[in-house]
Amino acid sequence: MCSRIPTPLLCVTIPLMAVILVGCSASHVAEQVIRSDRYAFSEAIARSWDEQLLLNLVRLRYRDNPLFLEMGSIVTTYSVSGAAGVGGTINLGGDTKVALTPSLGVAMAAIPTMTYAPLQGEEFAVRFLSPITPATILLLSQSGWSLERLFVLCVQRANGVSNATSASGPTPDIAPEFSRFHRLTEALRALQRKELLDVHPDSAGRTVSLRIREPRGVHEDSAAATVRSILDLDSSARSFAVTGSPERNRTDEIAVTGRSLLSVMFFLSQAVEVPEADVHAGKVTVTRREDGTAFDWSEVTGRVLHIHCSESEPADAAISVAFRGHWFSIDDSDLNSKSTFNLLNYLFNLKAATKGNHEPLLTYPVR
Repeated sequence: MCSRIPTPLLCVTIPLMAVILVGCSASHVAEQVIRSDRYAFSEAIARSWDEQLLLNLVRLRYRDNPLFLEMGSIVTTYSVSGAAGVGGTINLGGDTKVALTPSLGVAMAAIPTMTYAPLQGEEFAVRFLSPITPATILLLSQSGWSLERLFVLCVQRANGVSNATSASGPTPDIAPEFSRFHRLTEALRALQRKELLDVHPDSAGRTVSLRIREPRGVHEDSAAATVRSILDLDSSARSFAVTGSPERNRTDEIAVTGRSLLSVMFFLSQAVEVPEADVHAGKVTVTRREDGTAFDWSEVTGRVLHIHCSESEPADAAISVAFRGHWFSIDDSDLNSKSTFNLLNYLFNLKAATKGNHEPLLTYPVR
């Protein structure tokens, strides 16, 4: 480029312009990098957590100890470097002519440092071993979650009606009782779909009452009659107190025993398919009926979750993990199983301990 600007002025103006241009470029690069990194970290953390949760379900099926590493923090250090240069020639003969070629360069580097801590001690007990309250279960149903799914996952028994209670721990040897409870959950779901159930929490949100409404033109819905019959409720009452007591005290009360989060995970671990070779090798428990035939756990868990097993990594899986030489996965098109897995994640977050932060036991920079 040609200019008649005095040479001394050029010596000041050009470097100043270069610094301004480098600064603008660096700002633009920083904005793009931070936006991209934030999205990448979010995706990686969500997928890593899902895989850890699925892996622990598989571990429980094999009676291996589960382990949760919680991410404490992510601290990312960004460094920006820039370079500006000007090359060219100056002709001082006659009219002064200057030919300049500016050059700019901006580089940005990010070094994230992540902290992890295993979930253990008091925090583990608070989050995993305390029972899920009836109030939590029913209030979740008000957020759109299916009552059938909530009761199948989170309830051990209601008014003495058992929901495969032996499945709340390591896989049992003898087939559990669950058929009456499943009929109950189907009836509750039918009432929920017809909008014939109302949930009324107290002012503190700790206890709730469940009210069955009468449909127009009908004395009582057939699903409501099923609920009353199975739970042995007062036929004249419309509102029922839902408590966490082991036994009910009145005929207008529903005594619900909630599972702990660890019990929910043990229960869902029964939905894990296991290779026949591992069954024959005695690496997992085979549950049997009274006549000695093998019990199919899909009768209990098939309505909420199905975890597939394959020898190679599945091509179309929402989540998959490798364990003991096989791949375990949830199919991306299995919306029912994905909903249950999402609910498990949600329950885990609801049960998160509110204690102060613990010092991480594992900290390392990512290179």
